[in-house]
Parts: sequence; C-alpha cells; structure tokens
Amino acid sequence: MRAYVTAVGTSPEAVFNPLWYLAEVHSWVPDRVYLLWNDGVTGHLERVRELIGRLSEAYGKEIEVVAGEELRFSEENPVEFREKVGKVIADLKAESHEVVVDITPGRKFMSALLLGAAISASADEVTYLHLRDFRRYAGKLLFEVPMVEQRLFRREELTGRRGTLELGRRKRGSPGSLTVSREQLMALLDSLYLDGVKRFRLAVRSEEIASVKLGERARIRVGEYVTLDRELHGGHSMVKEAVIAGMGSFRNWDGLKEEVKALLHSGRPLYIGFDTNALLLRVPSRVLAENDFYRNGNLVFDFVYSDEVQVEIGRQVNEKLPFDRGLGVYSNQPTPRARLASLGRVELERLREMGAERANSRRDERGDTKIALDYKAFAEEKDANVLVITLDDRAYAEMDALRGSGLVPFRLEWEFSFGGSIEGTWEGLRDTLYTLAVTLGELNVHTYKLYGIWHGKNSGDWKGERVRLNGFEYGRIFRIL
Repeated sequence: MRAYVTAVGTSPEAVFNPLWYLAEVHSWVPDRVYLLWNDGVTGHLERVRELIGRLSEAYGKEIEVVAGEELRFSEENPVEFREKVGKVIADLKAESHEVVVDITPGRKFMSALLLGAAISASADEVTYLHLRDFRRYAGKLLFEVPMVEQRLFRREELTGRRGTLELGRRKRGSPGSLTVSREQLMALLDSLYLDGVKRFRLAVRSEEIASVKLGERARIRVGEYVTLDRELHGGHSMVKEAVIAGMGSFRNWDGLKEEVKALLHSGRPLYIGFDTNALLLRVPSRVLAENDFYRNGNLVFDFVYSDEVQVEIGRQVNEKLPFDRGLGVYSNQPTPRARLASLGRVELERLREMGAERANSRRDERGDTKIALDYKAFAEEKDANVLVITLDDRAYAEMDALRGSGLVPFRLEWEFSFGGSIEGTWEGLRDTLYTLAVTLGELNVHTYKLYGIWHGKNSGDWKGERVRLNGFEYGRIFRIL
C-alpha cells in the first residue's frame, strides 16, 4: 500500500499541491492519505478532502482519507504532534507500506517535526514543494501557477541522504478536445514546461507567426513578415493587436502610476476611464492586476465608462462574415475586428460588475469627441478627477483639448515591432495565447491547437473567456481545476 502523510495548515492548496505534483509529474498516487489536523483548521480540512476527492476521480484511483480523532492534535503541544506523526509513520513502515511524508503545509514546528519523524521512522521519501513567490501565488492550485515558480524538493536535497522510493514518469492520456478558460491555459504552459518543451512555435494553419521561449520569464518573438488572410484572421495588424492585448509592454506604465499617485494627493475623488481602443486591448485587466493600485486589498480609485465607448463596442461586436460553406467554421462568425471588440465587451462588463459608473454628456457628437465630452461632464458633475487612459493619438488630442475641470487624459505608449521580442510574465504569455486564438480564430501551440471560434460558441463562452483545446493528453488536469 502507498501511504501519504502530511499536516493540514491554513492553506488547503499547500496541503494538496505536493500530492498533485507527485500524481501528475511522477505518476505516484497513494492508496491512503493521513492528515494531521487541529481545531483551527477544520474548514480547511474539508476543502482538502474535496480536492483529494477530485484527484481520486481524475486519476481513476480510490484514495482513502484518514483524518480521525487519533490524528487530531493541539497546536500548543508540539510534543503531542511529534508523537502522533511518529507513530503513524512507524506503524505504516512496520507493515511494510510505501510511505511519503510531505512537510510543505503548516507552521514551521510542524514541518520540522514531520521531517524528524520521517527520518527517524525511515519513510521512503520526504517532499517539500517550494513556492518561490508565496505572497503572489498563495491560495492557487498547482496548475494555476507558473511551473517555473515551483520546485519539489525530495529527501536527498533536504537531508543529504537519498530516499528509497523510485518515482515514475509522467503518463500521457488519450488526446482530447476540451473547452477551457483563459486562466486555465496556464496548465498548457505548465505541461509543455514539464515535458521539457521550453521553446515552441505559434502558427495559424501552416504559417508560423511567432516563437516562444519559457524560462524565468516568458518571451515571444513575432515573425518579421506575417501574411495571414485578412478576411478570416485579420492579417498582420490583428497579430499585433492581439499580442499587445496579451503581453505587450507599455514604456510609460510607471508614468501612469505616478499620475494616479499625484491625483490621489489632490484630495479629490479619482475615477479611471478608458477609450474604446484601451478596452479592446484589455488595459482594464492590466490596471486591475497592478498591485500598486491597491491599498489594504482595495482599489484606490473607482471606474467610469463613457456611453459612447459602450455604443462603439456594441457596433463593432456585431459585424459578421458572410454565410458561406466555403469559409468552413468561420461561416457566419464574427469578423476579426468583431472578435477584438468582443474582448473589449468582456472588459466593459467586468468594469460594470465592479460598479463602474456611466458617463453621458447627452451631446450629439460622436466618436472621440463624444467620449471626451462624456468624461468631462462626469468629472464636473462629480467634482472629481477622471483619468482617462487611451492608446490613440487622436483620442488623446480630443481629450487634451478639453483638459480641465477634472478631465485628465493619459496616453499609454506601447512597444511592438514585427521581428522583435517581447519579454513578460507567464501570465502575460497565457493571455497572449488566448487573445491570439480568439482574434485570429485559431492557433497552433507546439503540437496542440486552440480554437477561438467554433460553431455553437455563445455569449457565455465569450464572457467566460473560453477556447477549445485540441490534442491535449493531460485532460485529467482540468477535472481538478
């Protein structure tokens, strides 16, 4: 029998992730899991039980969870903890069971005593899953975190002496077709990395559009010449906008943070607004991901959106390709520009759900002029500062002409060149795979294929930021996420 012994702390994910790592990466799934616990973590214990239940179902093996009164201990009594964990391991070894002890979760004294008990009772293996940026990724499941941020230490690395357990290799399942979310695409990158694929190509059908390198940071190099079909895939300009929307860098992002800080110091309420292009290129998501815009877990400003921005996105998102069987899956589907507009619509809906207020100047103008007037009227009505983010020179000029009475335009300056490389986070690359697949309609990622367009894709799929992933051999991962 295979037995896994660990303690339950205040992070259920820290308890579960090392076990999942062993199951997925080394094909080691226990028959029984022993969980030591105390009264302060009963809620977390139930969450761990639930996660192990998912693991059992995903990997097709019944796993018994042992967490009765005999494994309950008091945090104020380390001696009791040591005696209980020592007895569990010793009894299991006396019965010739294969034992892995994980020391990842819990307080430091628990990890130390677990390690001591494991060595004393000759456990077959000791593991510790190190999370490099704990503050950023605490509470995340294994395949929600870039694999480069995680490392499983084993007994030899922890103590200098090898364990006796021979771990296996990762097993491939049958390739399948799955519907996954943007955030779940991290599992695709993690799987490539675990399989040793740290360089791969991105292509649409037979045409390569970019190459990717996975390291401490992610790097994408877009081809110097991209000649995609404009009607179906949007041509080279759509590639550019999709990459900017995913992980393109802004050379004056620090300037935006300084502007926000200065406006907050003025003492007036601060709202952030966006023009249409900023929404299409997913700038609100970048703003929401910026740690410097939070204080005690709360945003330091509120959001506002222009009525004209809403109208423009609604107009663009409804453009469709003709009904033509020759177009295959693209027949009667949104045009590339409409797909990009759909990204903007998701951003706008997210702002609304966060309580963004609507700005409407009730003027007859249209386009950039109306957007500028909407935000100016809102600033005057609220006696507030409204910082409007744009990526467009013309839109900036329209707002700059009306600067004053609280309207403060800010133009983000993006960096992109065909033939050049962009370096960013794994999360940025994950989002780039999503934006490329959605706007281009499809994307080959190494040997896998992402579809951003398919017959039957509905508004819920767009809002849920879902794509189809074909050919993936590790579908069991998504039964746990």
